[in-house]
Amino acid sequence: MDEEHLAVLLITANVGSIFEEPEQMFKPWLKEFLGCIERLEPCFVALHCQEVGGKNYETSMQHVNQFVKTILASEELVRYDRARVFLDEDYTAADKFTALGNLYFVHDTVEEVNIFDFVENKFVLVEGREVLSGNIENIQIKEKAKFPQHFFPEFKWSRKGFLRTRWNLNNCIFDLVNIHLFHDASNIIAMQASPSIYNGNRQQALMHTLKRFEGDKYDKVPMLLFGDFNFRLDTNLLIKALTAKTTSEQTLGKKDQISKIVYTEEGNEKVVLTVEAKGFDYHDKHEDLFFNTIKWLKQYDTEMAPFKERLSEYEISFPPSYPFSEDVNDGTSYMKTRCPSWCDRILISHSAKDVIFQDEKFHRPEYSLIGKEVCMGDHKPVYLSLHLKPGKGNLNESLSSSTKTPRKKVLSINGEHVESDDITDINIHDYAVFEKEKDLVPEFRTSIRTRTASGTLIPDSLKPEPTRVRRKSFQEIAMQVRTCQKILREWPRIRMRHHSSSSEDFSDDEENNNAEEDKSPSTDIKPDVSQVSLEVDDSVQMTSVSTPSASPSSDNANNSPLHGSVTEHARPSFPPSQSSGSPTSPAHERSQLVGKSKADSGSCCSSCVLL
Repeated sequence: MDEEHLAVLLITANVGSIFEEPEQMFKPWLKEFLGCIERLEPCFVALHCQEVGGKNYETSMQHVNQFVKTILASEELVRYDRARVFLDEDYTAADKFTALGNLYFVHDTVEEVNIFDFVENKFVLVEGREVLSGNIENIQIKEKAKFPQHFFPEFKWSRKGFLRTRWNLNNCIFDLVNIHLFHDASNIIAMQASPSIYNGNRQQALMHTLKRFEGDKYDKVPMLLFGDFNFRLDTNLLIKALTAKTTSEQTLGKKDQISKIVYTEEGNEKVVLTVEAKGFDYHDKHEDLFFNTIKWLKQYDTEMAPFKERLSEYEISFPPSYPFSEDVNDGTSYMKTRCPSWCDRILISHSAKDVIFQDEKFHRPEYSLIGKEVCMGDHKPVYLSLHLKPGKGNLNESLSSSTKTPRKKVLSINGEHVESDDITDINIHDYAVFEKEKDLVPEFRTSIRTRTASGTLIPDSLKPEPTRVRRKSFQEIAMQVRTCQKILREWPRIRMRHHSSSSEDFSDDEENNNAEEDKSPSTDIKPDVSQVSLEVDDSVQMTSVSTPSASPSSDNANNSPLHGSVTEHARPSFPPSQSSGSPTSPAHERSQLVGKSKADSGSCCSSCVLL
């Protein structure tokens, strides 16, 4: 390590897909990540993650615990005695949740390290290792925001936003900003114009962020901005170049919208390119195009252009970082779902050039991919290795003075000191706070230790033993299944939509159906199935509801949650009174329905619950 100039390693990684299969993906991902640190020997490591917990974060968020603990316990980071880990994991606070994770590690050779308190407007000394997880809205040493909904009207919900920290290392002050911008929802829509409407969404959000920093009350310091910008190649112009001597054939899908375009060579009808909403296949030339023609492709990488006066970037000499295969045995192929692009970037403000030291021989910045030959998920992490000059930046007068006292080698989680010889024994979520803990999925909620009224963790040894229940016989279970099956056949279907911000999480049919339902006026009162359990009741009365036959041209065709031609079906009728105690409430109607099924089947268990 250079004693005069501070070696810094910046990494951006969209980790969403590795949380889908943690048992297979964590090990190779962490090996490549830690190997990069071991090779470059930085004094300061900044890892910015997006989609922490994965696309299905409700069920996968619990795996963040193992991911972070493995990093903290690694041999490669033993000499990094100070760390700050920010994990925005509280998906129950939907209006604030960004799924961003900022992880910072400081080597023991660095003498002076301070982090900025955005509330007190001063720097504070960094000591020991601290993990800040769950709901981190009240943490003062970070600034976080979710982008306004009107920035992306095509989506009803999103996790996109930014998370900023400010550092002082050896009197060199700078901002580190983790950012996640909006994706391209459809290749068909993206190719219709140059630039695409998605480009406009990203440009608006990024400009909003930069102007926010320029206009805030804090001192203006050099900034390094790195994350998943979701920058895409200009698909409109690229496709025109790739298909100059071809003919095209379009396939129409629902509502006569284009669902597929096939380009074939003139004369021999050989398929050259196929484009779908979630498909981009250049067929036998796909890998060669995106791995071996980087300089040619760069002419279509134009989304940085509007920000040239504010930001700059080191030369890109690596292949597009997205979308790589998620097959753990394939680390070099692209998925044929999207046009490969440089989504993951590390940008710097022009003032940052004044604090970066470089010479062509010893301190040349290194900008590349991590895990070029290894499966790292659909996004390959991107890193920038550079050196910072000491004593530069605008030193805040309120900077707290550091002393030469021995450093505290402690671990704290959300402000609580943790004493443990083995970090693997700790669950960081035991110390986390969630805005609506009751909304956590049961598997995640039960993995977190209980607290007393004063907030103290209850030891596992003091937890009450779970109540033992008699194991049901096969015949009893089979009878319950038959009963529930009968109920479900008669009960109206209720569509449940996943909360993920990425439309790539849905199949085309599911997304189209959801879009139709979103546009349909909600005229029927629908039962709340989340709070109702079925109870056995011998009395039953069903209401027969007549529904006019729906046709594509009918104004009422989409008003029903069940599309198609349905003339009559059995369904409980719900009057305005919806309280659980009402004789006409959903719970009462469900009890009646179970009673009818019980009478028909001859037996039913009172613990049968409709999920």
